[in-house]
Amino acid sequence: MISHTGTLFNDGPVRRVVETALRARQSQGVLDLDDELRRFVRTACAADTSRWLLPVASVAALLDHTADLLRSEGPAFFPRTFTERLDAVRDGVPGDEYLRELAGLIRGIDQEPEAGFADLPLADWEAAARFPELFGFGANWIHDGEYPSLSDSVMAFVEAEHPFCSETFSRLVADAQSVLVLFPRPAALSVNVTRWVPWVSHDGLRQIIRMIDDHMRTEHSERPTCGPSP
Repeated sequence: MISHTGTLFNDGPVRRVVETALRARQSQGVLDLDDELRRFVRTACAADTSRWLLPVASVAALLDHTADLLRSEGPAFFPRTFTERLDAVRDGVPGDEYLRELAGLIRGIDQEPEAGFADLPLADWEAAARFPELFGFGANWIHDGEYPSLSDSVMAFVEAEHPFCSETFSRLVADAQSVLVLFPRPAALSVNVTRWVPWVSHDGLRQIIRMIDDHMRTEHSERPTCGPSP
């Protein structure tokens, strides 16, 4: 298989589903496969763009298509890393049957109401997929202790990105605002986000939004021009 075709199985939804199943199996009972797949479906449906680009039903269909290819072409057709991943999770079940089983589970979950965070809190991988900018901000501007306060970290971040602010700032503010809306109560924030991103707090997220908004208004908004004197 040529390399750019192999990425269909080594990246994207097929890999994510197989990795999700493998993570559950390797946890030795700590993680439940159905719960992990519910998290996968919840993550896939978290944004309109992801639902538009690749609906969950298409993910299931792609797993079925992969199963058909595995049955007709054999393992040699696929990248070695994909078959190794599949072999590690299928536990003796034929690979094509196992992929169809995953497809059926995903279709069933997609027909159910979305799992709520109170019943199924965010896993670490799910939080990282949904709020990557919060993880990145912590890694780049907080964890090494270079700055004494969150305010100093945000200011350094703003100064480093200016004047090319629009893309990076919008993503960070969007993550911060999403967390505030999804988890307005301290207990919910702790269980779903702070356990994975320890620096996050309601006040801290509001501070990030406020400081970035202030910067955009003062440095990037068009200033009104004075008209001619009467």
